[in-house]
Amino acid sequence: MHLFSTKSKLNITVIILLTFIPTIAYGDDEGRSNTAVTLGWLAIGLGIVANLSLVVFKGVRKLPVMKLVGGYEPTSSLTSFYKPVLDVHIMLNSVGFFAGMMHGIMLVRGLDYISFSLAIVMTFSMASGIVLKYTSEKNLKFFGRLSHGQFILAVLLIVLVILHVSIMGGDFD
Repeated sequence: MHLFSTKSKLNITVIILLTFIPTIAYGDDEGRSNTAVTLGWLAIGLGIVANLSLVVFKGVRKLPVMKLVGGYEPTSSLTSFYKPVLDVHIMLNSVGFFAGMMHGIMLVRGLDYISFSLAIVMTFSMASGIVLKYTSEKNLKFFGRLSHGQFILAVLLIVLVILHVSIMGGDFD
């Protein structure tokens, strides 16, 4: 069974290996809490931008132009912009995911159930997105589409991020 191409496997391996470079660089830093907090906010900001851009694009694409600017043509001409918007979504979410994971690794002493649950949901969402993007098998594509596009998964992620930020409140030691 062929799940991923050789190029996809190489890309995924390189991305995973690159996540450990900043963690090692800040491992002995006394001010690592400030860097880790910055990484956490970076992950939140990138996640918001990445997901809202895709959601807004999909919503606008479904509206007729008449509602948008007073014309009568359908917005099917926006279809050519879907791939670039999707690529931005993937890129920003990948960087945000790795920033969030580095944030968690740097502050592992403050791990609680909410933070751990957040890491699990982020990892599942990222893994299902990778399956959706890089696999070619029909059943795996269906699984990726079904699991990655779940509204409840997005709501759970948002709730966990809000709980994490409100509970941690800057007390990471």
